[in-house]
Amino acid sequence: MIKPRPKWIYYTGLTLLGAIILIACSFIQPTATPKPGEYYYSSFFKDNYTVLSNIIFVVTSFLIGYYTDLNTLIAGLCLFLVFPITSMVEATVFKGSHNLIPFEFVMHFIMAIPTLLAGYIGNFASKRK
Repeated sequence: MIKPRPKWIYYTGLTLLGAIILIACSFIQPTATPKPGEYYYSSFFKDNYTVLSNIIFVVTSFLIGYYTDLNTLIAGLCLFLVFPITSMVEATVFKGSHNLIPFEFVMHFIMAIPTLLAGYIGNFASKRK
């Protein structure tokens, strides 16, 4: 019998998938290259979060909610975890940057709402079949 994997492995994979989606969108859509410096990576991810990447996030979250039994809230937030992680790393490396981290986290959560809703809709649809 195959032993199921712990769920934290899937959540880690979803975190990496969120970063991969944004990096892949940087190759597909034209965006300006951010200025080198303390906000380089957060600007890179923010600039590549466009309508296309939002659609990909929503579709991915719907499919995750439909086909898996993962916690929908945690799965949706893991897709967006690249934004808070980037903010915390830049705040650690560059002292004085990202001095309003709690407000940034609120904005990241607001950006994640469509993805979270799509996950819940996928979860609801899978239970209705």
